Formats: sequence, structure tokens, C-alpha cells
Amino acid sequence: MYVLGTSTWFLQKIGHEGLNNMLMAYEDKSAYATCIFSLALGPNEEPVTFVGKTPGKIVPARGPKVFGWDPIFQPDGYELTYAEMSNQEKNKISHRSKALTMVKSHFAVAGYRFQSDESS
Repeated sequence: MYVLGTSTWFLQKIGHEGLNNMLMAYEDKSAYATCIFSLALGPNEEPVTFVGKTPGKIVPARGPKVFGWDPIFQPDGYELTYAEMSNQEKNKISHRSKALTMVKSHFAVAGYRFQSDESS
């Protein structure tokens, strides 16, 4: 299983095809996209972490090559890569939207009270 989080310089150097070539020797092309948000309410507070994950597989590049590894990631249960999906469709299932949904839910039930700095 591969975790997608390649950096821009890595993709610029080897490209989508290079990444696929690196994986040719492996039968298992399963992967997952992950997004992690953490929130700490102060310097001595333990952070709360929210992990959004979308399982899928690495495929030959399809779709516009505009955003990172989107052309080579096909989520499980879909025939399209992230790059081939509309933004609306991708945002419904993406690792980022899953993590942000967790953040939103956390804030909805946590009851945080924030103080504003009146001197600013």
C-alpha cells in the first residue's frame, strides 16, 4: 500500500509516468490519500488530530495534470481518477473533505470559548 503525499519537486523530477514505472515491479497498486489537521489550543496543550483517508489505487495518468498526483489516483469504487472528476465530485469523497468534516464536527460539539485581545 502506498501513501500519497508526494512533493512537487519529486513529481517534477520523475513525473507521473516515472512513479508508475517505479511501481511496475509490484502487483499491489493499492494506495490511500491522506490529510491530517491538528489543533492545539495553546503551547502546553495536547493537539487534537483529525485524519481523513481515501482508499484507492495508483493507475496510469489520466485527466488534466494540473494538481499533483490527482491524475494517477483512482479512489476505490470509482472509474475516474481525482483529476478526471469535477471539483464537486472530488470534494465529496476527498481525504481533505473527510478531515475537514471531522474538524467541523469537533468544533460543533467542543464548546470552545475564545477570548479576543482587546489591545490589538
